Amino acid sequence: MGGLRERLVRLYAGLVAFGVSLALMVRARLGLGPWDVLHQGLARLTGVAARGLSIRAARTFLELSVLVVGMALGGTVGVGTVAYALSIGPLAHYFIPRLAVREGSSV
Repeated sequence: MGGLRERLVRLYAGLVAFGVSLALMVRARLGLGPWDVLHQGLARLTGVAARGLSIRAARTFLELSVLVVGMALGGTVGVGTVAYALSIGPLAHYFIPRLAVREGSSV
């Protein structure tokens, strides 16, 4: 399994990889899953107001909601689960605009 440091590095690398893959999937527009559509819709719906939710806030809100419901139903929660719930929103918010293909650019 490795030591604690190695496990934390793997956890961090996995979270960043998931953030990048989420951003690529959203940007490619090749069939988002229901969860991705929900966080984007929530951000857009509340974004009409002066202080709407960002992608970061919408995704974090949804992930923490599921975490709390899972705990209430008796599920187990570990460090990785909490780290994912707290980090995937900010990671998606960071990577989605940076992985955009600019109009007129050659790929």
